[in-house]
Amino acid sequence: MIPDPLLPLQQLDDIPAPPAWFAAALDTPYEPLEVTMPDGRRVEARAWGQVGAPGLVLLHGNAAHLGWWAFLAPFFADRFRVAAFSLGGMGGSEWRDDYSVPRFSEEMWAVADAAGVTAHALPPILAAHSMGGLPVIHASAKIERPIRAAVLIDVGLPGVDNGIAIPEYKGHRLYPSVEAALGRFRLAPPQPCANRWIAEYLGRMAVCPAHDAAGNAGWTWRFDPRLWGGVQADDVWRELAAMRCPVALIRGANSPLTGGEMISRMATALPTGSPLIEIADANHHVMIDQPLALVAALDALFAGWVPGLDPKS
Repeated sequence: MIPDPLLPLQQLDDIPAPPAWFAAALDTPYEPLEVTMPDGRRVEARAWGQVGAPGLVLLHGNAAHLGWWAFLAPFFADRFRVAAFSLGGMGGSEWRDDYSVPRFSEEMWAVADAAGVTAHALPPILAAHSMGGLPVIHASAKIERPIRAAVLIDVGLPGVDNGIAIPEYKGHRLYPSVEAALGRFRLAPPQPCANRWIAEYLGRMAVCPAHDAAGNAGWTWRFDPRLWGGVQADDVWRELAAMRCPVALIRGANSPLTGGEMISRMATALPTGSPLIEIADANHHVMIDQPLALVAALDALFAGWVPGLDPKS
């Protein structure tokens, strides 16, 4: 039976143990990085693989964190220098006074340089889930720095009615324990969550110690609640059509965010021949629903973009 889509972690005591591949991926060595932006704000990042290998940068979605890629990045570390990071105001990256797509793009390049992702002669590949696609689209359209290719994974853009309403968010609560916070963990947009062991891992990385105004200690969410309503992206459709690198679209076959008109308009805006891959039995949160199928799809794309690179068997 699939758990309640709104409360995937309501009962922590009956979550199955993760499979061996998941534990092995999390045990893969990585380099923790803290990148300081020109304004002094800190961005948390991790890097896998050898400096000098082809570069790969991984971006997460709204209100998420680098952990959404931490269990998949190791699959590419034998062939790439891989970096994942938490966008400003999310995960362990510092909150800002305001947020914008260009600023997220600046963070992406700062992390890429600090992690050695840009040390290879071939420009890096960028792969982004959901809102993380906005800075990738922006960076490619601006052509300020070369990009080998971009993968947009279930990225939804404004201006298309997909029937998904953004709920009102009134700010973070203080919970007495990590477990109490995890009982309120949500996937947004809501969907079934069969792989609850992934949701638990992501939920635990999403909380931090905190105090309320009265000084009471507890736990709360790490992301800035001002991000919940989204980031302005008025130019994104124009920028999508102006992307100047090879682009592939990946979507969850069951995702309401990218179905119908959304994916049709996006595919039409991109150059003819841009691949569109649907991951069966996946909803919007593809890396939760079908993590290994997502790895296989990315592997196949990367093999076509990097000379001499074979898909991992």
